[in-house]
Formats: sequence, C-alpha cells, structure tokens
Amino acid sequence: MGFAGRPFIFLAIAVLGGSAGLALIGSPSADVIPLKTAETAATHPADSSSEKSRTIRVEARLQAGEELDLGATGRSVGDQFVFSGNLVSTEGPEERFVGRFGGFCAITDLEHNAGQCSSTAVLPEGQITVQGEQAGIPVPSPVVDAITGGTGEFRKARGQVTQRVLSPAIWQLTFEVFDVQPHRTGDGRSPTKVPMPLSSPGK
Repeated sequence: MGFAGRPFIFLAIAVLGGSAGLALIGSPSADVIPLKTAETAATHPADSSSEKSRTIRVEARLQAGEELDLGATGRSVGDQFVFSGNLVSTEGPEERFVGRFGGFCAITDLEHNAGQCSSTAVLPEGQITVQGEQAGIPVPSPVVDAITGGTGEFRKARGQVTQRVLSPAIWQLTFEVFDVQPHRTGDGRSPTKVPMPLSSPGK
C-alpha cells in the first residue's frame, strides 16, 4: 500500500534504524565468501581501560520493504514501513557479504515529514541495535542515529551510525561503536558463525 500516492522513496532515507527504498537488490553471488566485518579497531586513547572503539563501514542493500497504511486512508501519523536486507563490505578488491539488517519506521510528525525508526544489524561478531528520528522525508539527506545496544562483542555498545544515501535501495552506513568487548565461547574461541544473506522475494 502506498501513502496517498507518494512514491516508495517516502521512507527511503531512514537510517539503519529506519530506512526504506524502492528497488529490490539481488543477493550476493554464491562465490562471495562471508568474512568478518570490515572494521578499524583501536584502544580508546582517553584512558588506560580495556574499552575499545571500532568503525564499521558497510553498504545496506534493501531486499524487501512493505508500506503499511494504518488508520486513516492515505498518509497519516502511525503509518509504517517495514524493511530488511543485506550488509555488504565494499572495502578491498571484491564485495563481501558481512551481515543482515531489518527494522521499521513509524510516522510521528506529518508537518516535518519525520518518523521514529528502529532496526538491528546482524554481524558475525554480534548484533547492533539502532534508534532515532528521520526528518526531511522524502528528501534524501544524511542522518545520524544512536546505537542503543547489542549482543556478543557489542553487548555494551554505544555510539552512533551515520547514513549517506547512494540510491533509494542502497545506503552507505558508518558505525562508530564504543565499548566493544571481546566475546568468547565456553572453549575460549570467538564465535565464527556468519549470518546468512537474505534472498530476493520469491526465491
């Protein structure tokens, strides 16, 4: 369902923690080998603690999205967009699938074209949850939202995510994560399971 005839880009720029798009992007090819998330890790210089900071740069590629026209017919407060897709690292000679994401946006302010958005990034090291407001809908623009927590190495995570829109269905995401914690299994090894990529609808 649409929002009073508005194009699908209506929520295209909400951050991973709130994003949408029109086109469906095919899943990574079978010969793409999942690797650990592209990242830059460094000890926090502010003190001598074991706290770590990490910058993760990926592209979020929408695989599915559904506009929900709730309440009054047409665009109104409470309408939602639910979405999911794959996370891909473009750093290096070849693209690499590194995880998945999914979430939703709920319209809260028609006057300012704004909505509250929430989503989760599923990475080999754990999950990262993100939340914030997306303003300026439907005009694509950069946005910064808050990291609210996570699991695994990100179980104490805090920080922010910056999104730049490359197209309605592809967003460049930069996670600035603080307080990253080493995560070990019972035998002392780090988790190695990589989330499987999402397939295009109908496949």
